[in-house]
Amino acid sequence: MVENIRIIVYDINTDTYWYYENGMMPLLLLTEMPSDAREKLLYAGLHLFTSKGFKETSVLEIVEQAHVSKTTFYQHFRTKEELLVSLFQQLADEIIEEVKKAIDKEKKVTYKAYAGIHRYMELCVTRRVAAKLLLLASVGVSQAVEKVRREAHQRFAELMFHTVQSEIPETVPPEQIRIVSQAMVGAVNEVVIQNLIESGKEEALDQLARLLNRIVVGSFAHLLWKKKDTD
Repeated sequence: MVENIRIIVYDINTDTYWYYENGMMPLLLLTEMPSDAREKLLYAGLHLFTSKGFKETSVLEIVEQAHVSKTTFYQHFRTKEELLVSLFQQLADEIIEEVKKAIDKEKKVTYKAYAGIHRYMELCVTRRVAAKLLLLASVGVSQAVEKVRREAHQRFAELMFHTVQSEIPETVPPEQIRIVSQAMVGAVNEVVIQNLIESGKEEALDQLARLLNRIVVGSFAHLLWKKKDTD
């Protein structure tokens, strides 16, 4: 029986520790071509899709950059679209897990919100290629890719929803909390795109995270004030 091996890596860029199982490093952490064939294809796809564009990238270019054969490609993926879907899902999973860990470390909801927002923005800055794929390069590629984009957006919104729900009285309808959560995720992503990814700036991260935290907390607080006004 092969034992499950857990490896810990310290990320100097973000002063955080990453934990990963079975000897497989998170795609977000990779800075050079991995040894596993599937991971090679994902890594090559990530860099080609964000530098050249999805439509402009061929399967031949992917396998050449990954240093594998076309046969190997088709053993793992039926199409380059399927590769992009898998790539998107894996990156989204890793980012959501990191954001959740940051949230869980805090006790007060306002601190939880800031920790989650800051960690997400931090990853978008230090893992700019991954952020570009999730927020820009994958937009409008196909219905299958749009489906996983919407699912990732929903998962972020649900994470925000469950983070604040326990702090909001039961008299506030859950659907209102959910709608505000969805709106806040969209707002955070738009700020990240315009002020961090496209601008290339990093020094504004802390300031932006604090500002967004005030907006998020204020939006949920508004639900309470509105409820009191109608009582």
